[in-house]
Parts: sequence; structure tokens; C-alpha cells
Amino acid sequence: MMNLSIIVAMSLNRVIGVKNSLPWHISTDLKHFKQITTGHRVVMGRKTYESIGKALPNRDNYVLTRNKNLKIKDVFMISSLSELPDDSSKKSFIIGGGEIYKQSLDFCSEIIVTKIHHVIEGDTYFPELNNEAWLKVEESEIFQEKDVRFSFIIYKKR
Repeated sequence: MMNLSIIVAMSLNRVIGVKNSLPWHISTDLKHFKQITTGHRVVMGRKTYESIGKALPNRDNYVLTRNKNLKIKDVFMISSLSELPDDSSKKSFIIGGGEIYKQSLDFCSEIIVTKIHHVIEGDTYFPELNNEAWLKVEESEIFQEKDVRFSFIIYKKR
């Protein structure tokens, strides 16, 4: 399959969202996300697109949806990951939300995590990772921005 990665920020208890938004604001994480995804494809569910509110610049934006009539300016609509172009010059990053992460986990070869070193209340979670399927290959030091501690971790499929 195509070059597919997940990029996600999650708390210690795997929370990724609350009321269709991020439960934190970490500018270092947003810059990290932008640096990694610029020039590539970002794939998201409709709710994630609505929470962002626009197509992300300098990226090919794809919304995975069952609604065949949905049209969004500057966004490609797909109903399955198999509809992504098989173009090895660009990576495809799954950027959320919870249901899309769950559906795409088996198809990805890499997970790029911003781990928020706090337990956070939320209503949307990242699926539990199977440690036999995923190997942690890189982990940064722990950073702090305002009162939030976080680190960057990369997992590769075994």
C-alpha cells in the first residue's frame, strides 16, 4: 500500500480531543506538525476538517467521508484509504479523528506521537496500541511549554 503514517497528539490516557477540538494549545507541537506534513497529503475525517475550518495550506487535503454529496473547496473527498493516489513522492498523514485513526491503524507503517505527559479529560481517544505490532524507534527529551510537558515519539510497524 501507499506510504501512510499517523500523526497524533495524545495525553497519557490517550485523549486526543474534547468537544471536537484539541484540549491543549502547544505552539511547538503545531510547528512540529506543520514541518512534518507540509508538502504531503493530510487525511482526516469530516469532523476533524470542521474543527480546523479550512484546508491546510501547502498540503493536499483529503476528507474521508461516507457522504458522497459532500463538497469542500480545496479538499479531495474519498470514501476509502484505497482512493489515495499511489504516488511515492508524497507521504500521506492520517491526522484524525478518533474513528479515522482506528480505521487506518492497520494500514500505517509509522505513528508520530506528541505525548502530552498529563492525564486530560476528553471525549475522543486514540486506540490502544498493540506493543507486539509497534516498536518505539525514537523518543525526544521532555519539553515544557507553559504548564504542559510533552515529548515526541516515533513508532514503526514491526
